[in-house]
Amino acid sequence: MNIKGILLGCCGMLWAGMVLARTQPQMLFVTQDNCKLIRGYGKHDLAGVSKEFNLPASKIRYLRAEWGKGQGGFEQCNLVFATPKGNKSCKVFNIMKDEFVFALAVPIPGNHAICN
Repeated sequence: MNIKGILLGCCGMLWAGMVLARTQPQMLFVTQDNCKLIRGYGKHDLAGVSKEFNLPASKIRYLRAEWGKGQGGFEQCNLVFATPKGNKSCKVFNIMKDEFVFALAVPIPGNHAICN
């Protein structure tokens, strides 16, 4: 029997077990109560706000999540970002729970954030 093949097979099974053991973030409904739990933002959000206001991402800072009004006047969960053009509220599309609760204002990389 080939020792190299056995070692590779064992390593492959170990790696697959670790991948399966890693849980995916849980998606929460976008409600006022869940909006209060948000402690962070998604990895594409700063770039999306940057595109929306034509500003460098280095000039944008996350402040907080809050329940407020959207562009149509409807209530929604918003992420608030400080920009050189003032504080901007951006619509939350998804709320995720992993080690902490975070929101996604730009769930698709490359898109603009929808902000007031």
